Amino acid sequence: MDIFNRNNQGTQDDHFSNLMFGRKAEPEAEPEQEESTVDYMQLMESVETLMSLYSQYKPAIDKINLNPLIAKFLKKE
Repeated sequence: MDIFNRNNQGTQDDHFSNLMFGRKAEPEAEPEQEESTVDYMQLMESVETLMSLYSQYKPAIDKINLNPLIAKFLKKE
């Protein structure tokens, strides 16, 4: 009996392993995946809010000259 290699047990279920390690949880059947539950109206409102904030702060970004810093983060490399 190989007590160090529990993978060899297969479907056997001995009392010692149950006592020391507990029973293995039975894998639950995954529920069927539901269709996407994205609230597109809220998403569009969030995008609109972000764009309005950007337009408000754009003069400050241009004045401080943060464009190179922003471009560095947006660079696709």
